[in-house]
Amino acid sequence: MSIDAAKNQVAEVARKMAELDLVSGTSGNVSARLPDGLMAITPMGKSCEAMSAEDIVVVDGDLDPVEGELMPSSESLMHVAIYAARENVGGIVHTHAVYSSAVAAVGMTIPPIVDEMVVTLGGEVRVSEYGPPASKAVAERVCETLGNRDAALIRNHGAVAVGADPETALAASVLTERAAQIFVLSSVIGRPTTLPDEVVASESAIFEMRRAARREKMR
Repeated sequence: MSIDAAKNQVAEVARKMAELDLVSGTSGNVSARLPDGLMAITPMGKSCEAMSAEDIVVVDGDLDPVEGELMPSSESLMHVAIYAARENVGGIVHTHAVYSSAVAAVGMTIPPIVDEMVVTLGGEVRVSEYGPPASKAVAERVCETLGNRDAALIRNHGAVAVGADPETALAASVLTERAAQIFVLSSVIGRPTTLPDEVVASESAIFEMRRAARREKMR
């Protein structure tokens, strides 16, 4: 993906995040992997609903500026850590959606209660240990919690989702929020039941095949 194409997609996904009510104000961030260890990322202090391609910042792995006048997102360390750990990830979306944040605030994992979670996200959506916002500690803990899955909750903070590109990561974010909502509402009604172990195993195999295909495509 060219720098211009990446900046356009990052800005578009940021605007969609706001439209979908996954963020409010200047919260949340989006990035895209670029060649040569670079990434395009939303800037600090800019409302997602007003984001334009001109606002997107391009930085290297040390967060040194390559293109753009604004400061990169305060959560840039988390994005750098995920790209370093996951060669099959080309886009990252970090949201502050209400239900995901509520589950993260109580430190709960969303168990595999709907099939889409396993096939698309890789199974349960785990919650990280708490780390101060924008710190190296939170970046490391989120990376560890994410593992090979495509979504994780960030303790007392929000959620993060990954994909082949920012659009795919946004779709994973939407599904994560929907799973969180189903989990919260079903917990009010009664006690949500998880999918049978054999179903989780077979659907996890489908996820792994998709993940391997994505990795090959990005090489």
